[in-house]
Amino acid sequence: MAFFGLEDLSALSNVDLTIYRYVTQNSDKVAYMRVRDIAKITHVANSSVMRFVHKMGFSSFPEFKAFIQNQGNSTAEQPLFNFINQSNFPADIVNKVQMVADALYQSDNIILVGMGSSAFLANYATRQLASLGYNSSVVTDPFYPLGQRLKNTSNNTLICYSVSGESEELIALINDFINNDDITIASITGNEASTIARMSRYSLTYKEQEYRIHRYYDLSSQIPALYITEALISVLNNRNAK
Repeated sequence: MAFFGLEDLSALSNVDLTIYRYVTQNSDKVAYMRVRDIAKITHVANSSVMRFVHKMGFSSFPEFKAFIQNQGNSTAEQPLFNFINQSNFPADIVNKVQMVADALYQSDNIILVGMGSSAFLANYATRQLASLGYNSSVVTDPFYPLGQRLKNTSNNTLICYSVSGESEELIALINDFINNDDITIASITGNEASTIARMSRYSLTYKEQEYRIHRYYDLSSQIPALYITEALISVLNNRNAK
């Protein structure tokens, strides 16, 4: 198959042919190169590379590279938007979401806790719940005196976000409420066998490989946890509408 749909190479100049041969033989590299990188390797001017790009029918160099990466390279990477499907959740996830939604619906106070990237989800959930009229608040500092704050309150639900379910600081934070009848503990975690999941009355779990770089930087996807959060918000919104 002709690269770029080009059947007749006679229309290309010698400079164009030099660039064409390099691009077609090194498409896996070109997809991540700059104009000046290609020009340097092929011993042509930057302007020659851009003229070649336009001659191939592309309006810009990024468009050219996108074609190389997504069409011209047969060894494409994993699809960029294949993040999640039903296999990311247990079979009973819908029933569990309904139970947690029931607890939230009947609560006087809702507290969402999380650290790191999970803190952003806790913040998001807090805002969405507040929009629906629920008395919600977020705690992203694991050393916050939450026990003192809730000392004279009742009918609370605490939702803990944790990818691993093993964050020592969060375990210590919610441990104070294990035997407190005024506080219902729920969790959203990627580890159904984790300490936080076992500490919770309701555990909304998902399956997602934990991924860290440089030991401490967590790049694990939060999309499954966001799906669960959106499901809870959707159920509560429907109940409010009724």
